[in-house]
Amino acid sequence: MTIITSAFSAGVNNYICPYPSEDGDTIPKNLPDIEVVSAQQKRDVRSSTPTYGMDSEKIKLTGVTSVSDAIKRMPGVNLRDYGGAGGLKTVSVRGLGSEHTAIVYDGVSLSDCQSGQIDLSRYSIDNVKSLALFSGDNDDIFIPARAAASATSLYISSFTAPGQDEDGFHLKAQMKTGSFGYFNPYARISAGNGKGLSFSANAEYIYSENDYPFTLVNGNLVTREKRENSLMNSFSGELNGRWRINGSSSLVGKVYYYDNSRDLPGAVIYYVNESEEHLRERNFFGQLQYRGRLSSKFSLAATAKFNWAASRYTDVNGKYPGGKLDDRYIQRETYITGSLLYVVTPGLSMDYSADWAWNNLSSNLKTNIRPYRQTVLQSFAVKYNYGRLSAIARALYSIYLNDAKDGDAGKDRYRLSPSASVSFKPLEAQGLYIRASYKNIFRMPTFNESYFDNYGSINLDPEITDQINMGITYQAPSINWLTDFTLTCDGYINHVDNKIVAIPYNMFVWTMTNLGKVRVFGLDATINASFLIDERNTLMLVGSYSYQRAQPRTDPESGEWMKQVAYIPLNSGSVSLSWLNPWVNLSIHGSGCSARYTTNQNLPQTRIEGYFDTGVSIFRKFRVMNNRMEVRADIMNIFNKQYEIVARYPMPGRSWRLSVEFEI
Repeated sequence: MTIITSAFSAGVNNYICPYPSEDGDTIPKNLPDIEVVSAQQKRDVRSSTPTYGMDSEKIKLTGVTSVSDAIKRMPGVNLRDYGGAGGLKTVSVRGLGSEHTAIVYDGVSLSDCQSGQIDLSRYSIDNVKSLALFSGDNDDIFIPARAAASATSLYISSFTAPGQDEDGFHLKAQMKTGSFGYFNPYARISAGNGKGLSFSANAEYIYSENDYPFTLVNGNLVTREKRENSLMNSFSGELNGRWRINGSSSLVGKVYYYDNSRDLPGAVIYYVNESEEHLRERNFFGQLQYRGRLSSKFSLAATAKFNWAASRYTDVNGKYPGGKLDDRYIQRETYITGSLLYVVTPGLSMDYSADWAWNNLSSNLKTNIRPYRQTVLQSFAVKYNYGRLSAIARALYSIYLNDAKDGDAGKDRYRLSPSASVSFKPLEAQGLYIRASYKNIFRMPTFNESYFDNYGSINLDPEITDQINMGITYQAPSINWLTDFTLTCDGYINHVDNKIVAIPYNMFVWTMTNLGKVRVFGLDATINASFLIDERNTLMLVGSYSYQRAQPRTDPESGEWMKQVAYIPLNSGSVSLSWLNPWVNLSIHGSGCSARYTTNQNLPQTRIEGYFDTGVSIFRKFRVMNNRMEVRADIMNIFNKQYEIVARYPMPGRSWRLSVEFEI
């Protein structure tokens, strides 16, 4: 089984699927899981755009410990991580910034109109059925317009409910504990009546003190310090329900709640490691999805969603009037989307998708102008499959209407964004595919970028990005000792006009500035191989490598000209080697990157050294009275390497985590 998968397999197994099949059928057949997964793997190998991912089984076998850990093992990904279980974690792909990556959770895009960044630490790896990262446009056309309105997209498919014909009760209970006061219980229940009705519920609690030690170097003086003000209390829960209305249509609902209260550790500057910053975040959303076939030619998908999020940032410091800062923000979104798929012939299909969203942001700041935005997105896409050729073309029309109740608002924006991709298999008997793609995209500044007091600007220009990609994928035929061997290699060029760069001041405040023009060119490569030693022993190798050259190209006379954009490494990569056996499975894995700079001038004093973080995982599954039990131990950063991803925010050194899972 290859690691290059997409969220389709998870959607099929859960009956609700965000993508059409090759013949345009959006309602999956009742096929055994292995047949469905195999079909999807074939689709991914011939994908016309770079696609990287993993399912829940691959996540376990390669020693992945979190969603952010899984994502940083994919090529082209730059992860922002402030350290520890409570540290903010956002993903940027191919040097474009986290705001350019759409996070699609169970078929519906997540949103944060305030910052445009989705914290991946909110989502439990234990509830993830599959992950898929698309660079450029999605290879499937039956998706909401918003999912196509970003340069890249990360699809997260969760364990929701049993299949449509399953019945009975299912329970999974898990307990994790680890270094630095880490405590993490998780539970999921699901049930179905075998007649089309099913539900599931899951809940997770995380407590972590995050008081890990680190080494502070100041010239010739070296001291051992401990991270302070880093405690976290987090709870998240979901309730999912599914109703199979008939053999060709279904209705799915989801309710989600997240509540996180955490201290924010300050930047370590010489011997200043103290901080009184605190952040309370809450998020609630409810969504309802319908999918069905209207006829042999037409299929319809529609979704309605309401999202509410609140954050409260406090800091005790004498520099503030009264000695304390207390900033509160509330954002709301109403979102509606509909997609109509028309299958002209088995090899030709068309899709029209339309989205409408209303967002607003309010706060207790004196400068609060209560901005709001209406967004209308329309997408028309055509997909053609014939023999060894697959081609997709899409046109996305974006309308952003900005206003504010108590002040000046940003300008309204309108833009048509085209994209096209093609995949071709030159030799009938070989698993070799050549692909090429182009995508133009339009990103509006977020509310923080436009209105944040002292940092935002309503005069910020939106980013316009052109993405060009060419690559190859090769999958060798399976033989006795080599059950899987897949290689991918993609070269790309991204041109960005009016790039907005966020330079971190702390974990909550960012300085926004337009860089003008930026060119990013790079190379992404992956390898996935499984070696069958004998009937009871298998070695599995997974690796990725990325080269990214991101250069400001606005003013030849400036100190930024042709330097590397802040926080983007030139080289990055990951590797894991897993030994699967009847006794105790073992995985050795690591990821890292070369040096980066905290400013675009690339001054020597702003250099952050590169790193390679190595970990080990061992796990064993048991059968206990016909129920499944798994015991797992993880050692992270086994060589106790001290490094930073964000300047002056040291990452944890060597740590351990033990988990026990029971499932009936």
